[in-house]
Amino acid sequence: MHSLLSYVTFALLTWSATAQNTTTVVDSSTVAVSTTTAVSESSTLDASTTTGTSTFAVSSSSATNPLQTPGFVNNGTVGAYACAISDATAATNQIVLADNSTNDAITFGGTLTGTTLASCPEALQPTYPFNSINLRSPDDSIRATFLPYGASVSELWVQDRDGVFRDIVLGFDNKTNYGTDVVHPNFGPQVGRYANRIKNGTFTIDGKIYHTPLNENNHDTLHGGTVGYDRSAYQITNLTSSSVTFTLHDADGNQGFPGSVVSSATYILENNATWRIEMDSYVTDNKKSPIMLSSHTYWNLAAYNGSDTVLDHIVYMPRADKYIKTDQFLIPTGEIASVKDTPFDFQTPRPFSERFNETVGVCGATCQGWDSCFVMSKHKRDEPVFELTSPASGIKLSVTTDQVAIQVYTCDGISSAGKSLPRKRAHGGDGTTNPGKFYDNHSCVVVEMEDYIDGINNPHWGRNQIYDKHRPYHWRAEYKFSTVA
Repeated sequence: MHSLLSYVTFALLTWSATAQNTTTVVDSSTVAVSTTTAVSESSTLDASTTTGTSTFAVSSSSATNPLQTPGFVNNGTVGAYACAISDATAATNQIVLADNSTNDAITFGGTLTGTTLASCPEALQPTYPFNSINLRSPDDSIRATFLPYGASVSELWVQDRDGVFRDIVLGFDNKTNYGTDVVHPNFGPQVGRYANRIKNGTFTIDGKIYHTPLNENNHDTLHGGTVGYDRSAYQITNLTSSSVTFTLHDADGNQGFPGSVVSSATYILENNATWRIEMDSYVTDNKKSPIMLSSHTYWNLAAYNGSDTVLDHIVYMPRADKYIKTDQFLIPTGEIASVKDTPFDFQTPRPFSERFNETVGVCGATCQGWDSCFVMSKHKRDEPVFELTSPASGIKLSVTTDQVAIQVYTCDGISSAGKSLPRKRAHGGDGTTNPGKFYDNHSCVVVEMEDYIDGINNPHWGRNQIYDKHRPYHWRAEYKFSTVA
């Protein structure tokens, strides 16, 4: 127990023992470490004496007590306390970090100041696992906020063609909403133990059939089940001013998966606006288990400034020469087809809008857009396999990876009647779901670097997605940002 609490003490930097639990980087090389343990009285800690791992269960009482959490339900959706945001007129593209020595805010790219307990006493800063981990690259070309909950990315700031920082990932201003949101769009987490879909929630290993939760349409398992990695509280096992490692013990039998697995996500902000991600999983017992991880970040490279759609973004996947055919529930049919002369052909750069009208039914029955797995027959490890550019901001994303497939989801169902999500204020939101203030369909895109989806149920593809203690799982990708005129 003592060593585990030391983990938390190191990882959760606090402004006071009961107040603001925001891990803050105050320069590019040092981190101030609080001597207090930032586990609030609204959380419980259950430490395993046999595995050395832990499970944090956040009490449901915190959701109704405004002195425990800034989250609340607003007209059936989520929002933030008005006093948590300054009324000062400011540029919308900015990042606010805190100076631990004075508890004042340092603002980059605008005049918005940070909120203190004195000015907003009902909105305490979130505690573990919803506390913010603020990082910057050594050259300050990229800035980000991560959460232990789901090993999620909550903010990612890079400069546009005019040198203004924009937050180009979707998420919640109110960090506790990552755990209370009923719409559950998987905003920015690591997904696992098995990313994407498992047909009928079943798979077979050495003749034994296993069953996982049917958490999508009561038809298949999506992103690891009802409580996948996206709904789990990770430990912080390494932290510097520009990197963080989140680690999770996924117990044998959890969500029906066999084998005890330790998984991690390491996020590193590097010079030249590069976000490097390393994911690893190790089976720690004598069982075998399917493993497929990915990052589930929602992107809008315009940051909803100058454009409210992702369909104008230019897409380029030069090596994606095939795609996996799926049925109306997005379950693979077993056929892998050529992208030639189909709406799946992005081997030359083109905006999503150019092929959008050809996609009715592509992402499921009556759906328009993409929720599709693109397959690369071959590619070099250091060549960009996915590029995305916003004409509005000039921001360009280039991805290199060791993975062989790319799932592209154009946010075809992120918004529906009674289930819309408010935009972050950096995206022009105001905490409501009024017209123009929520994340609309086709206004974002998720890009998952991964292996062939549902490969465990399609053995004829020849993909070995079963791991054991002699075969660890590794996943690598680099997200590099630049600008175009």
